[in-house]
Amino acid sequence: MKAKDHNKLPFVSFFTLTFAILVLVAVTGARTFGASLYSFTDLGTLGGTYSEANDINDSGQVVGIAGTAEGTYHGFLYSGGVMTDLGTLGGSQSMARGINASGQIVGNADTSGGTYHAFLYSGGNMSDLLGGPTSGASGINASGQIVGSLDIGGGTYHGYLYSGRVERRREHD
Repeated sequence: MKAKDHNKLPFVSFFTLTFAILVLVAVTGARTFGASLYSFTDLGTLGGTYSEANDINDSGQVVGIAGTAEGTYHGFLYSGGVMTDLGTLGGSQSMARGINASGQIVGNADTSGGTYHAFLYSGGNMSDLLGGPTSGASGINASGQIVGSLDIGGGTYHGYLYSGRVERRREHD
């Protein structure tokens, strides 16, 4: 072997070894480091086989929809490791879609009349937000303003912003 070729061999070996070490550190480092970056909490269900989380506030309270043992779906609040059934507005199903920092929850629920209405759940009570046509609520801010959609007639839906007092028109669960 020529002296010139002999000098290239250690450089190639050093480069290959350095590259292999960097790849090994990156791969094993990513696995170890990545595993410590998250935790996973199974929220469970309300006795059924399905649940879906839709929103979370800064206190870690989660709202969503979960299957019940009866085969229906109800909105829930998950707080402090406990899932609470929010009930309905007299019908069979509900869905929680938003929660604010105060723990006020909005969504939509079936009524005894067979339509679904936007609701506000606050202080352990579900109130029919608009009391009228088919509607849903999808978000609530810190000021209690609520957004959602409303059937304005003929199957035409428009978004709305609700600011105001909520009447206690709960039909009953």
